[in-house]
Amino acid sequence: MIRKILRALAGDASTDGFSNPPIYRWRCECGAKSRYADIKFDTEYNAQRHQWRYGVGHPMPEVYADE
Repeated sequence: MIRKILRALAGDASTDGFSNPPIYRWRCECGAKSRYADIKFDTEYNAQRHQWRYGVGHPMPEVYADE
């Protein structure tokens, strides 16, 4: 149910109208990772929040498409 809502909010990423938009996750060098998939903007924000929690010098997590 949540995935359907997220895909509807993300919009259509294809020209044929049948392809689902990509869903994203993040992972960090420290071993932390996202708990659930989300749209790109929200995933980037959550990755940035992880970095802020650990302070100066903590690496920025990698955001990647999860299909």
